[in-house]
Amino acid sequence: MSFFFTVKEGIKGLSRARLATFLTITTVTLSLFLIGFFIALFINIDQWLGEKRKNIEVEVFLEPVLEQTKIDQIYSRLKGIEGIERIEFISKELAAERFKKEFGQDVQAVLGTNPLPPSFIIHLKTGFRNASAIRAISKKIEKIDGVTEVVYASGALDLLDRYITIIYLILGGLGLVLIVITVILIHNSIRLIIYARREIIEIMKLVGATRAFIRRPFLVEGFFYGLSGGLLADLFLFAVIYLTKSYLYDRLIMPYPVYGLLLGLGLLVGFVSSQISINKHLNTLL
Repeated sequence: MSFFFTVKEGIKGLSRARLATFLTITTVTLSLFLIGFFIALFINIDQWLGEKRKNIEVEVFLEPVLEQTKIDQIYSRLKGIEGIERIEFISKELAAERFKKEFGQDVQAVLGTNPLPPSFIIHLKTGFRNASAIRAISKKIEKIDGVTEVVYASGALDLLDRYITIIYLILGGLGLVLIVITVILIHNSIRLIIYARREIIEIMKLVGATRAFIRRPFLVEGFFYGLSGGLLADLFLFAVIYLTKSYLYDRLIMPYPVYGLLLGLGLLVGFVSSQISINKHLNTLL
């Protein structure tokens, strides 16, 4: 009986303060929706960067005149460096063909000779497509005998990594702020409800109700705030993701576990914030 009474009283408490309930659920929904939106943004930025980083290449230029055995030795050394996924050899002749495709000029016809050196184009593994990892790999390659130069877009990579870090910090900070705002809002709502029902609480105390018995309905209210906010946030986020994929960007991704995460976060925030409020404000009455 005590369980059903607790749930019944918790629901009654919501109906007694309808405006506070509406504002709290609305704000919790908005906060969780924005957190979900930032998570989706983070995931898709990371996905987009992963696709762009697949195109990152490190070109290793060799001495103009090398015997095939020496080239094979360099290739073996490169294969042994951690982080290198695939190596493509570009001979002098192939380099001349690539030059002609890019610039529309036959270097052999213009200069009467082919001054372009042979090279290796290196493709990196997933975890090594950032500025610091490529810099470390390049230093190892430069020490190999027969290598004259290692070229990659170092400036662009440094800039990309710097700004992406800033973006991730901003998204994380905004998400934390939204969680704090949600906790404060539920905390204040529970406080107002406790204050409005202070006479009932005093009567329950006089007739012998335990502290735990008095606390439970308020925990149900906090749980309901989190549950309602989480479900509504999931619903709105799903609708936004669906419409965005349908009409704006069909490659948008949103893993389904994120919806469960938002619901769980709503329940956790509702429970924790109601606990804090109950412990703080019931102490003045009990």
